[in-house]
Amino acid sequence: MNYDDWKLSNPIDDGYGYNMISNCCGAIIYDDTDICSECKEHCEPMEDYEYEAAREEAYAEMMADGERDER
Repeated sequence: MNYDDWKLSNPIDDGYGYNMISNCCGAIIYDDTDICSECKEHCEPMEDYEYEAAREEAYAEMMADGERDER
């Protein structure tokens, strides 16, 4: 696959797909339930890439808050 085809391709159609995970602790959700299998709490299912992006954003915000507190 050349670069142009790769850049325009859809990962789900390419067979890679994504997993549905809970928004509380990142545990994989296999059924259409809203109860997390890890923490047994009601959670919202979200795609794994969305969870990773949210965690990265939360980490960056935490680091920025820490830098502000040091001043």
